Amino acid sequence: MNEIAVSNKMKGELDDDYTLYENGEVLHEYDKSRYPGGYNLKKTLSTDELSDDVKFRLLEAASTENKELVRKILGL
Repeated sequence: MNEIAVSNKMKGELDDDYTLYENGEVLHEYDKSRYPGGYNLKKTLSTDELSDDVKFRLLEAASTENKELVRKILGL
């Protein structure tokens, strides 16, 4: 499974990262809070579960050679 776009972002001190794979799977790695159990959480999503903001973050993060594939996978 190859990564085709990785968008790293912080919400204050908390991670909010998305990785798009060529099979259309999206891994969301995030921190929910600074409290115990709130760090380093992971969730696998489908592209239809992504907000437009996240889709555009992934498109922007994609390399030039992967942009068209990312557009196709995300339906942009």
